[in-house]
Amino acid sequence: MIHSSLLAITALFLSATSAVALPADVAVEKQDTHLFKRASPGPTDTTFINNVLTTVNPIRSKYKANALAWDATLAKFALTKSNGCKLNHTGPYGENAYWWWTIPTTSTPNFSSTVTKAFASWTSQTEITAYKNNDLLGGGHFTQTVWKASTRIGCAFSTNRCVQNPNQDWWFYCEFWPRGNLIGAYPGNVTVV
Repeated sequence: MIHSSLLAITALFLSATSAVALPADVAVEKQDTHLFKRASPGPTDTTFINNVLTTVNPIRSKYKANALAWDATLAKFALTKSNGCKLNHTGPYGENAYWWWTIPTTSTPNFSSTVTKAFASWTSQTEITAYKNNDLLGGGHFTQTVWKASTRIGCAFSTNRCVQNPNQDWWFYCEFWPRGNLIGAYPGNVTVV
């Protein structure tokens, strides 16, 4: 008897609370649930950090540049840039951007292989890297990746798909410090192999 009374009281409470309406002058903003659940690895995820460092540092070694160390401040900035969902080379750091989409758009990408693809894309620009009067004539993503004076890196994926973009793409940014691609400093910072 007590059990059935509790059920009746609970049912009465639930039906009463579900019938309560907000006043007409109170606006309720629809929440986009895709913003609250991270689909990509975060910039503090150790597996992600190791993946970035074990991808970029052998490339740098090939071009006679020292290994980069992870920098949380750069990673936080990269996250902000990635979540901006657009190409926007601004800020105080050296920067590389990569974006892609999946088909179907609802599928989750393989983030580990995407790190490799991004660096492969950036370093494939070696054939367009040329110098004239100590100035770069293309290949800025490549030269930033192997810039000898850069010692730190921080990268991040966009938290989720950029649903506002036509392809609902994903973004990956890497920030470097000190920044590279300084006019007149290419010969001392980029070894052409």
